Amino acid sequence: MSKKSSSIASILLVFVIIIVYWGIAKTFYQQDEWLGYGLYLAKGYETIWQSTGGFWGIIFGQGRILTNLLYFLFYKYFPLNVLPIAVFAITFHIVNTLIVFFLAKKLFKKTLPAFLGSLFFALNSVSQSAVTWLAASINTLPSTTLILIALIYYFRYLESFKEKWIILSFIFVYLSLFFKETGIFLFLVFPLFTIMYRPQNVWLFIRRYWYYFTALFLIVSFRMWGFKSEPEQVALFLTGSSKYFYDSLIVRSILYPLTSLSLSIIPSVPFLNFAKYITNVYYPFFPSQQFNLIAQTVVLDLLVTIFSFVIILISAGLLKLTKLKTRKVVIFWFVLLAASFLPYIIISKSYAYLESRYYYLASATWGVIFAWMVNLVVEKIRFKYVRTAFLIIFVLFIYLHTKTVAGDIGKLVSESERRVNILNQILAIKPKLNDERNIFYVTGDTDYYILGNKVPFQQGFGYTLLTWYGAKSKYPPVFFNNADLYEIGREEYFETNGFGFGYFTNLEDLRAGITGNKFPKTAVTALYYNSKENKIIDISAEVAKSL
Repeated sequence: MSKKSSSIASILLVFVIIIVYWGIAKTFYQQDEWLGYGLYLAKGYETIWQSTGGFWGIIFGQGRILTNLLYFLFYKYFPLNVLPIAVFAITFHIVNTLIVFFLAKKLFKKTLPAFLGSLFFALNSVSQSAVTWLAASINTLPSTTLILIALIYYFRYLESFKEKWIILSFIFVYLSLFFKETGIFLFLVFPLFTIMYRPQNVWLFIRRYWYYFTALFLIVSFRMWGFKSEPEQVALFLTGSSKYFYDSLIVRSILYPLTSLSLSIIPSVPFLNFAKYITNVYYPFFPSQQFNLIAQTVVLDLLVTIFSFVIILISAGLLKLTKLKTRKVVIFWFVLLAASFLPYIIISKSYAYLESRYYYLASATWGVIFAWMVNLVVEKIRFKYVRTAFLIIFVLFIYLHTKTVAGDIGKLVSESERRVNILNQILAIKPKLNDERNIFYVTGDTDYYILGNKVPFQQGFGYTLLTWYGAKSKYPPVFFNNADLYEIGREEYFETNGFGFGYFTNLEDLRAGITGNKFPKTAVTALYYNSKENKIIDISAEVAKSL
């Protein structure tokens, strides 16, 4: 009966994931995919080795070489086609969900709690972009798969203390770094937690797990040296340009795990709305231009800290009701949950939440923790109606996440359809690039994301157009290496090996390029985007007269 129920639960999990997430197959390149595709056009096979830092960089996991390999394969064999990537993402998410189910079932011996816990992981809206954002899925999902496999071997080691299992755990954690550095903290957590199962002499402990500690020290030292030696700010990463480099790391190593304890399970939109409500009630004196900033940072951080302490207190009470053997396991998963955020302390937040994909591994740990909680309620609470009420509330909680995920995927599909329609309209107006010089001037009736960006794309539209035409153009590969044009709102004209490409949204900047003899006005394709009708209009003749 147990095998049959497990099979039914597994089939249901697969079915639910496919139904909820299949919409991502109807999406299109969202943002970073364009840069990756452009760099592939520029470098070809070299993209596999980019940012690895040579032999020692690869050994220490820098550059995510296996992720680069997957990007290369998708761009080479399926250019501008998201269906294979979507199938890849959904498949790996299914695999990860089934592993979480297997772990929870093995630890707590019950199918229903394991099913509900893994169902939460499958549908958690907080971590959804690890699946729905295809650029993130290629590194996050297989990295998590390898970590979960390492956990399977680790628990086998705790059961038998056979050397081969802890070595296999090490190998899978190490391999996960070639996709993403998420699991680096396990080089510390795995050895330390064995002390709870087998007290050990200090020297014997060090000798037994020396390769874990060596890997941790070398990899962390190498990566931190790389960030600290960087003289300028790089995106949201801490670098040598930060005045409080080490101070920030220390503070974040405490606050990121604490706040993320609750952030990783609460859908962001209702939590943000609640933070805005509290800000209105408690801080009505803040000026309107600072309201959202205060609500989304200070107030939300305060609320999640309170909520995290509530979770800690409730969990501590439930642990007292748990058998000692199970208690050790649950404590391990809480430690794993907190420690999973340590790799991200090098990254700054833009508001209280980290980016969605960073919660994926934490979401998997919550799946096991929730399975324990459900199992405890079923075992300890004798009142049938109370048990039923708890299960109904938990199912409704999962439904809230499901509804959020489905809604967000629907928005992604709608945005993708609009963007593809825009690109196809431009392709109809200008079927191919001219042999030598091509300049696009794009204006419209609405600004998107920043002032002056007249089309609903989150990255530089000039770079998007360059790569959209790229594979069929006669431009030399080095041409697509101009990542500066990828910056949203960027206007620029550049030439390489006799070929020129430009993108402008400001008519005066376009005129300056022509009067400066950088390019002739006959090379200009002028377009107007009517946002209400989602229509691209060719205004080249009118603009040529004004020039």
